[in-house]
Amino acid sequence: MTKIPPKVSICVVTYNQQRYIRQCLQSILDQKVAFDFEVVVADDCSSDGTRDILREFATKYPEIIKLHLHEKNMGPYKNFVFVHRRAIGEYIAHVDGDDYCLPGKLQMQSDLLDREPECNIVWHKMTVEDTNGVLRESGDGFAAGLKFYRKDILQFISIGANSPKMYRSSVRDFDDPDFEVVDYFANVEQVRDGYARLIDNRSYGVYRAGIGISASGNKTRLILRDCFYFFAKKYPQYSSAINCAALTYFLGDFKNRRKSWPIFLRVWLRTFSFSATFGFASHLKFVRRINGDRF
Repeated sequence: MTKIPPKVSICVVTYNQQRYIRQCLQSILDQKVAFDFEVVVADDCSSDGTRDILREFATKYPEIIKLHLHEKNMGPYKNFVFVHRRAIGEYIAHVDGDDYCLPGKLQMQSDLLDREPECNIVWHKMTVEDTNGVLRESGDGFAAGLKFYRKDILQFISIGANSPKMYRSSVRDFDDPDFEVVDYFANVEQVRDGYARLIDNRSYGVYRAGIGISASGNKTRLILRDCFYFFAKKYPQYSSAINCAALTYFLGDFKNRRKSWPIFLRVWLRTFSFSATFGFASHLKFVRRINGDRF
């Protein structure tokens, strides 16, 4: 008899996360849901005790956890693509190995995708834990219930990240560019002709700030620059949205004295749009509500 695929796949990427991975996996397994799910884990050749913990969970939950242990380091992006392409669920969620879920996450996201067939991506609000273990609420709750189309994601960038994301498997695949990508790139491509939304004003996960690629300095800025140039060429109809995003990052980096500000000054000049400049004040107000003092 052919086994019915699980409704939801949760993809987890790990690399030297011995301190966090147990809580991450347990928070997924503790989810109360009315459907079957799988947890697809790909470890990128960790050198600490991460693999021992992963083997422990895979042995205890062999019907749920699908474990992949790389023998050579692939890098974060290739590992991300690897694990997502092995998901077989109708809906695919992602949780970074240093983050963890709160009760209700999977059921609430799955229910929304069931109700709204034109919604291709659903995010939820995250609680932020800083490097001292202090928790604070993220500033994105005000956007609950709003629909975000491709133009919006191109322009506002930080609407949703990886760990609070669930999307339809039918929009998973897109052409790989010739540079590494971050969640922004995937969100722009996977929203397709539908929309994305933030589920409600309640937090369904905890994001650990200051860890991983988000804390990797200029590298992420350079990747974002490449994304802007790529999308400016692919989606010229949204050039004003891209120009507005570049101006936001230029001013934010300049204000906060980051050395990366010339990167986005050049992008802004190369994609210059009068309409983006005239509408920048309202755009910046929205971005500040999401990102706080960073802009």
